[in-house]
Amino acid sequence: MDYRATENNGQATLFIAGELDMTVGDRVGELLSQYGERNQSVIVDFQGVSFVDSSGIGSLFFTTKELLAQGKRVEIVNVREEILDILSVLGFTKALGISVAKADETGFDAKQTDCI
Repeated sequence: MDYRATENNGQATLFIAGELDMTVGDRVGELLSQYGERNQSVIVDFQGVSFVDSSGIGSLFFTTKELLAQGKRVEIVNVREEILDILSVLGFTKALGISVAKADETGFDAKQTDCI
């Protein structure tokens, strides 16, 4: 997994690329927590994410839940349809009540090459 982050006026954007599985799930949770603590909102851009599994998404789920409890805003954008299906089956979006948008439904335009 590769990532790049930007911060501007209380909003962080995490650009994630690669596979989100059990080997990197904790790292993604740590990154979300780190940027979420310093900012009021965090956008997680999944355009470069090619695969997720339940163990990899677990840390992201629990960290998002913690940030929401602190009054922070978390949004996941540019999600491929097959990954959105997995998030739906796992109950991710319904349980957290956050916005998750498919790649073609956002005005957010990031390129996978933005991830370093």
